[in-house]
Amino acid sequence: MALNSGIKATAALSRDGIILIEKNGLVILHANPAAEAIFADGVSTLRAGTEVKQFLAFLAKNAEFANGDAKGAVRETLEYVSGKKGKADLTDFALGKRKFTWRRHDGPDGAVALVVRDIGKAEELARSLADHKTFIQHMIEVLPTPVYLKNLDGVINRCNAAFAELIGSSQDQVIGKNLADVADRSLVDVITSKEKTLSDTFDHTRDEISFAVGDIVRTVMFAAARLKGPSGAIVGTIGSLVDITSLKNAQAEIAAATERLTGLLEHAPVGVAISNRADGKFSFYNQTFARLVKLGEDDENTDAVLLSDRYRAQSLSDMDMLGELSDVELRIRRPSMSEAIWVKTNIEPMDFEGEPSVLWWISDITKEKQAARELQNKANNDELTGLANRARFLQKMTQSELVLRGTVAPAALFIVDLDRLRELNNKQGHSAGDAVLIETAKRLKRAARRAEEISRLGGDQFGLLFINKGDENYMIETANAILKEMEQPVSLENGAEATVTCSLGVVVFDAGLSDMNEQLRRADKAMRAAKEAGSGQYRLYARDIEPDLDQD
Repeated sequence: MALNSGIKATAALSRDGIILIEKNGLVILHANPAAEAIFADGVSTLRAGTEVKQFLAFLAKNAEFANGDAKGAVRETLEYVSGKKGKADLTDFALGKRKFTWRRHDGPDGAVALVVRDIGKAEELARSLADHKTFIQHMIEVLPTPVYLKNLDGVINRCNAAFAELIGSSQDQVIGKNLADVADRSLVDVITSKEKTLSDTFDHTRDEISFAVGDIVRTVMFAAARLKGPSGAIVGTIGSLVDITSLKNAQAEIAAATERLTGLLEHAPVGVAISNRADGKFSFYNQTFARLVKLGEDDENTDAVLLSDRYRAQSLSDMDMLGELSDVELRIRRPSMSEAIWVKTNIEPMDFEGEPSVLWWISDITKEKQAARELQNKANNDELTGLANRARFLQKMTQSELVLRGTVAPAALFIVDLDRLRELNNKQGHSAGDAVLIETAKRLKRAARRAEEISRLGGDQFGLLFINKGDENYMIETANAILKEMEQPVSLENGAEATVTCSLGVVVFDAGLSDMNEQLRRADKAMRAAKEAGSGQYRLYARDIEPDLDQD
């Protein structure tokens, strides 16, 4: 009797030793590689065509049988092989230190099959499997992530404490139970639904799910995969559930806080914006910022509305060096603005949406600048005429003296004193006198437009300073122009007219070689000499005005 190659190939795949025997002739038909390895010392007795008696004789001589009767065991085995007895399990035996069990099976094509199994390997495999299961359980147990293993019947045969806690139970109450018996219905339904998507094509799934445990709704990241046995067959499912309820709540709180912050920023009285570091384009700005700098007027909204190309690079460099650039005052005049505004600006570097950016804070300080300018004007200007006051005039003289010291620069000082203004005040009232003072300021500006400074020194007296504007002849021409202007009548509020002349003192000197205060005194002396000579005149200072002055 011959065996086909298919039977031999199938036998070769077995880890157990397989010996195929022709029942009628009691000869060996085939021994697979595992059997040849087990009976290596007697492999010659396993050759095809060899009588079974030779193989059994090898066993009787070399093996130790569990019942202690080797010959009886071999004789009984021969009876089993020949079919005289129907017992399938044969007496265990040992070869050296290796123990074996063997069993009689009906083989293919009427043959008898002896299947020999190494007890040690079986025990080792069982121990390995038990150790493997213990390892898996320990590995699952230490994971903070809830994990479960289900068999094909839906029974949970492994899970960790985290999973049991998630579904509101304990491990003892969960392991060995169907998920539907221990978990909330909403969780069972969603897991069942997700696991149905597992197939040979899609052997894993991952999704965010929500379920209720009592009155508490939980959100978890669910993942599951098919479990396969050594043969490759599907034996169950492994799943994990990462609780992200707190994360989702935090995300919701952050989103709400972000919305509140965005709302606050949007309506904040301070302008806030973010521009791209490279091209200056604004990626965010609130209403106040857009209103202040008139964003939306052109197609391209960039930080050029605040920084010109000339100053942008330097400003960003200063910002990088200092960490931020604070309290920078900028003057802005956009096309639609009737007048310029002033803003105080802070900028600092930041990353926004993965791009190097600049955070802007701006506040409108136009009113503050105007108020400061008004205070400055009040401190330096005459409130009635708008001309410089005495303090500013003296300050200008001092500055000119310091700047021009040692140079040869022509200079001149005029003192203008109105004639009979007190009489006008007494007859027409102070409003008439004020009108004359205001008009005098205007006429002095016209007649002496090249003057460095024109000031109301106090009462009805005015001062003029000229630096490098002409020689003595020019100053005489200017004095005559002033006298001519002052000859014209002044219209008063009541419709009347008033003519008030002036007395004018002039001193011409070298600015770099003179004491300004002394020159002012001389101009005043010349003015008094002009007044003594009669109204509507000027006098140019000369030494004969002060005959008693020491000429040395």
